Amino acid sequence: MRLTFRGPVLLRGGGCELGRLLALALREEGAQTCSDCRSEEGRAACAADGLTVLPPAEDAAPEALPERCRAVCGAYPAHFVDLRHSRLETLLAGAAPDELEAWAAGDVAERARALRAVTRAMLRTRFGRCVFVSSAATERPAPGQTLYSAAKAAGEALFRGVGIELAGKGITACAARLPWLELGRGRVFLERRGEAARRAMPAGRLPDPSEIVRALCWLTSAEAAVVNAATIPLDGGLSSRKAGA
Repeated sequence: MRLTFRGPVLLRGGGCELGRLLALALREEGAQTCSDCRSEEGRAACAADGLTVLPPAEDAAPEALPERCRAVCGAYPAHFVDLRHSRLETLLAGAAPDELEAWAAGDVAERARALRAVTRAMLRTRFGRCVFVSSAATERPAPGQTLYSAAKAAGEALFRGVGIELAGKGITACAARLPWLELGRGRVFLERRGEAARRAMPAGRLPDPSEIVRALCWLTSAEAAVVNAATIPLDGGLSSRKAGA
């Protein structure tokens, strides 16, 4: 089945490895994609893959995202995938006050501002599809992941709220919780704890990134609009299994 995309797909945090794989898969489905990258390294990685990237801008505020997308793609985003998160993982008691302020601003407030800006643009056409990439660590955090899991929980709540508030205007949203993957920072973790991670999975193996990407493609498409105001586990059953079983 060929998936339907009614306009550009904007990927916030699209410079990460998962974001680039998703953009490539969406492009294969016929979608026009545009990646918003926080770093020059991310922009260079996207460019190397032949992906369309938002260029650096003087006004990089979240409120400028729709206009920046329109300048590059010729239209406001009709689909939005948020993959961005900070690199702060530390024991809560060990975090400095300024680190906590920056975390709250970057991982919570800026996400809310970006989602607000994008959905306001979507109201012009009365269609929008928004997906937040969350983590199984939201409910199963390891020591040092308190802030990470809290930010993911906040993101899930924001996207759920959009699905409740705007579905009547054609805009739907959901979140997807992912397990450990052999990508990015997950690859570093799995080099140390890979065997234990695999034993925790009901199938005895980690999902292949391509399996996750295919599921995210569908969730991003117009066909998945019925999946609204919900958080979907894409974790191979990890969250359903009793710890240590």
